[in-house]
Amino acid sequence: MVKKGLLSGLIASGVLFAQPSEELKVIKEEVEVLKEELRKLKLEMSMPQITTYESYTGLGPAASKALLNPKGVSIGGYGEVWFVHNPDSKPKTKFDAYRFIIYLGYAFTERLKFNSEIEIEHAYVEGGEDSGEVALEFAFLDYRFADSFGIRGGMVLVPVGITNEYHEPPTYLSVKQPYLEKVLFPFTWRENGVGVYGETDLLEYRAYVINGMKAKKGSYKVGSPLKKLHQKGGQAAADQLAFTGRLDVKLPLNLKVGASTFITGVQDEQGNKVGTISLFSPHLWWQYAGFDVRFVGAYASVNDADKISATLDDSSGTPEVFPERMQGFYLQVAYNVFRFMDTEQELYVFAKYEDIDPYASTPSGYTKPSGVSFKVYNVGLSYKPHPLIALKTDYVRLNKEDAEDESLYNAAITWMF
Repeated sequence: MVKKGLLSGLIASGVLFAQPSEELKVIKEEVEVLKEELRKLKLEMSMPQITTYESYTGLGPAASKALLNPKGVSIGGYGEVWFVHNPDSKPKTKFDAYRFIIYLGYAFTERLKFNSEIEIEHAYVEGGEDSGEVALEFAFLDYRFADSFGIRGGMVLVPVGITNEYHEPPTYLSVKQPYLEKVLFPFTWRENGVGVYGETDLLEYRAYVINGMKAKKGSYKVGSPLKKLHQKGGQAAADQLAFTGRLDVKLPLNLKVGASTFITGVQDEQGNKVGTISLFSPHLWWQYAGFDVRFVGAYASVNDADKISATLDDSSGTPEVFPERMQGFYLQVAYNVFRFMDTEQELYVFAKYEDIDPYASTPSGYTKPSGVSFKVYNVGLSYKPHPLIALKTDYVRLNKEDAEDESLYNAAITWMF
């Protein structure tokens, strides 16, 4: 009996001692789990963000980063420094820190995101665009229901041509953007509005309703008729609205063809409608087997161009003339001569031809300005030691109608991230 009692006591005491030991074991396991989760969190926070540089609904690779990022803050940007030598100008040679841009975005969820672009031009701001500019290029909220349908609103880029949306310097080959997309389109073209977008295996589309254009006395820019009518989203008058849309068809061999349009009413400073502008622009972009071929055309017709001209005229000199028709096109052919070398670097040799007539037709009683219609012959090289960097040099010949021709020798250092 004594032995049985001792044995029972030992078993009971063992159970009592075992209970705290089991609880301690559970606690230790939970602590280890928490430590592992903390380690993973620290590792995730310390790791650099892995970024895929690709286009999202027509935007450039760096601009698309915020919309492709699944969560948190995204920072990107691009820049370019130009060297330009023009024997016919004074001074003949210029160095210009032309643009430095910051992209700032945030992913609230995997579907709801914010994206923006802030630009500094010509290195600093002293007063007036010639000496520098700080500008908001776009700022919008974007909600993607599916790849085939999303909505966005805020300040958006007008989806016309190629480089207005896809305008990061390493993504185009010449030192300067195509002249057509700066003369017939008011580059960088952005306005306030809302719209839809989407992409399928075959199609890509964007369509927005945005504020329209405004004619203001004394604000006209001869040679680029739409330049001073677009409002850049700043306190934009919107008594007249505009529609802009784009459709691209994605074909085999990485060929993309499509067209875009922009239709707007033009108002005066009191909000009265003084005219209508309708723009149509076909385009083609083919990147395949080392080739980079681009084509953009533009045709714009204007109703009541005489009324717009009268609205712009400040009666201080030669009467302002706004065209009844604008037209032009460019074609670029390029080839990567490093294609068959054992390197990821690229060296593109390119040639580009442009034919631009911003005043193809003028209203009755108005005279076409001299020197505004011209042809562009552009040849050059674009060397990419890294996919995000391009070092460029080119020669540009401007053959002007009723004005002296010009020759430009250009070079540029460009980057994006």
